[in-house]
Amino acid sequence: MDTSTWNVNRWLQHLEAIHPADIDMGLERVQQVAARLDCLKPAPLVILVGGTNGKGTTSALLTRLLARQGMRVGTYNSPHILKYNERVSVNGSDIADADLCHSFELVEQARGDIPLTYFEFGTLAALAWFRSQSLDACVLEIGLGGRLDAVNVVEADLSVVTSIGLDHEAWLGNDVNVIAYEKCSIAREGRYLVCGQPDAPARGRETVEQLHGFWLGRGEQFDVVEQANGDERVLKIRFLPYPDEDTRMEWQLPAGYIPGANIATAIQALAAIGHLLPEPEVAEVIRQLRVPGRLQGWQCQLEDGRTIRFTLDVAHNEQAASYLATRALQPDGILLGMLSDKPVEDVIMALPQPKQWLLAGLDGYRGLPVAGLQQRFAESDRGKEPVAAATVDVNSALQHILQTAKDGEHWLVVGSFVTVEYALKFIQAQQQAKENSWKSI
Repeated sequence: MDTSTWNVNRWLQHLEAIHPADIDMGLERVQQVAARLDCLKPAPLVILVGGTNGKGTTSALLTRLLARQGMRVGTYNSPHILKYNERVSVNGSDIADADLCHSFELVEQARGDIPLTYFEFGTLAALAWFRSQSLDACVLEIGLGGRLDAVNVVEADLSVVTSIGLDHEAWLGNDVNVIAYEKCSIAREGRYLVCGQPDAPARGRETVEQLHGFWLGRGEQFDVVEQANGDERVLKIRFLPYPDEDTRMEWQLPAGYIPGANIATAIQALAAIGHLLPEPEVAEVIRQLRVPGRLQGWQCQLEDGRTIRFTLDVAHNEQAASYLATRALQPDGILLGMLSDKPVEDVIMALPQPKQWLLAGLDGYRGLPVAGLQQRFAESDRGKEPVAAATVDVNSALQHILQTAKDGEHWLVVGSFVTVEYALKFIQAQQQAKENSWKSI
């Protein structure tokens, strides 16, 4: 098979075709190929980031804080929003197509007849590329669960579990103690695991101790409280600057655009390995950090003079939706599009209460068509709230908003990475066609 002329899209088609399942939990196959590629330790410092919610924002903050120290940091995260290359980056710059194709080729040669899933193949390609980049550190996001996730094959120096909640129940079950075991199994002997879940299930700490790791838990060794300071929101964060000593430090930091719990978790994590910047520098990084698809703001100035504001967020489970409600967004409307295997009713109930809903179908084999979303909305306890429209897709929903929204309205676009992907592509298309005037806010 001649792959020399393959582009990224052709490689991704290959990745989708070489394994009969999307997910095949287990590490033996991945470990075998990783050993052949010599990428089990892709950098001198390796940080694993798992959890139900907050992995992407925590990874982004860890990366930015380490890079601020002059370090060369590779970051692996998933899923992507617009382009696969987003999953693999160094200091915020995505991998080039040529490098990605070369890494895919290395994995293809190394695997021989070993079957790999799409995620496993992509993970190995990322690790192989990081190994060749003379990095100082890697921040690697767990895809699903932890114990049996492909990313968990690496030799890690620090593990982070951002939160523990229900998600991917078909694979992880609906028992938070079992989920805590799966997620906290990314702990390593003699290393710290920092857990950002308050009142974490006891099974989490037990798992870390059974693996002979050291537990640092929110509400125990560190914590965060969000407060109002005039017109601003600030975070009061208490943490152990030196985990071997039981003396806590307290910082006041800006709330920024990512959850305060994730900020506190990242601070405690870097303190645990002696890589924490001074408070003013951390505050500056937090103020500047924006993560695509997380409270991502856009403003549209229409030709008739109306201005419509949008907030895009990939929240797709109850825990993430509840966080949006705490941010007091008070949207005039919510545009919701979800995948069929997600807890739709729980998300609907946890989201902020808008004046009206707009339901949009998602295509693809996991997508929830609009008729299914309408039914599940009607079956929820919010089923009697006003629905502005039900549209076949996100594009149609956004067009409806632009045609009917009043000047100054604020819409929350939420429910899935796919929903945000379609919304961003819609915005890009309007920008390229010079339709209306869009700006990031």
